Amino acid sequence: MTIGFGLIGCGRIAARHADLLGDNHIANARVVAVCDSESGRADAMAQRLGVVAYHDIDRILADASVDAVLCVTMLCHQSIESPTAAIREFARVVRPGGIVCLWEPGVRRLRRAHDRVTHTGRRFSRLDLARCATDAGLDVIRSTGAHSYLVPPALVKAVLERGDVASDLDGHAGGLGGVLATAARAERAVLQRVDLPFGLSAITLARRPM
Repeated sequence: MTIGFGLIGCGRIAARHADLLGDNHIANARVVAVCDSESGRADAMAQRLGVVAYHDIDRILADASVDAVLCVTMLCHQSIESPTAAIREFARVVRPGGIVCLWEPGVRRLRRAHDRVTHTGRRFSRLDLARCATDAGLDVIRSTGAHSYLVPPALVKAVLERGDVASDLDGHAGGLGGVLATAARAERAVLQRVDLPFGLSAITLARRPM
């Protein structure tokens, strides 16, 4: 069975997700539609992928229409007035028993040059994100930090970059000779067993009640 993905938001991160799906990193998965309120971005990505473009989220999603929603670094943006209200919309479109996965920037008080470029208005602790999901009527299954090994270097970069405007997406670091890749593998092994109290990312996995 092929899993059809709809990408909502056609910015830089969405383009990367589309490339990963197009390269078959997820078995039996493909992009079937894209949506962005900026019609030019939606149309350009749709043409590149050969899929349907939508300019209104209400047209791509109906009540209880999908099995899962994956939200990656969207609730953090300045344009989102209420993260909880946005999550309520995710809860609306998933079927009863469906899954909502939230992945947002962690370390609440951290402010970096990357945040200024990406118009990040807020960061979340893992408990902040879980509370938003609960307030939206979802049952939280897991709440964890991730990329905890990146917190110390991120704090150092925040001091060094003070006043700068630059995005991590513009860099092509080599991962410190494989050190970061090793740390990531170790953390993934830990996350299979326990939740982490903090991390450069905060992740919440929740379910819509039956």
